[in-house]
Amino acid sequence: MLRIAMVKTPSKLYVLDSCIGRRCYETPEYLDMLKMRVDFNASKTVFTSVSVFEIDKRSEYGFDAVQSKMESFLGGKIETEKITYDMSQLGMWLRDNNEGLHLPDDRILAYAMLTDSVLITCDKGLEQAARNVGHDVINPDNTIIDFAKTTSALVKLAQSKVLLIKQKINKPTPTTNKVKSLILKPGQKIVWSSFN
Repeated sequence: MLRIAMVKTPSKLYVLDSCIGRRCYETPEYLDMLKMRVDFNASKTVFTSVSVFEIDKRSEYGFDAVQSKMESFLGGKIETEKITYDMSQLGMWLRDNNEGLHLPDDRILAYAMLTDSVLITCDKGLEQAARNVGHDVINPDNTIIDFAKTTSALVKLAQSKVLLIKQKINKPTPTTNKVKSLILKPGQKIVWSSFN
């Protein structure tokens, strides 16, 4: 007897890639299987702007139809999130250091890594790339879902890169402090000679 394991992780963030969206729209049974394998309750689920573009470009039905069908079936909102400059930069690094990873899948993986999201994909190349850098990934086509972590040099390097980017993102910009210092306090006067 085959047992299907359901991943139940409350308050988890899931990022769906383009191929999952297209497969779920085109094959309702696949959507059933995905719902059986992953507990979407008490979780946030997103598509990235890359997936929106890819689905619109590669299908007649368009992203809005995919999003609507999946939201209806899964019983919750699926948001769309933009790929930031830092995500694009991490994506290029991942592509350069991960054989077989290509544009735009690199950006979806970078989004997942920088937001601590579980990547859901049926693209075997993207799944392998995520595993290569030690990131949690679910491929509903697989019988067993495991989050076994490897500790290769690439995993350590990727984790270090992600940590550096997260620190940079959370660091206040120096211009904010300069602007605050230019605001006059009550009773303070402008000294025009300092502007010469």
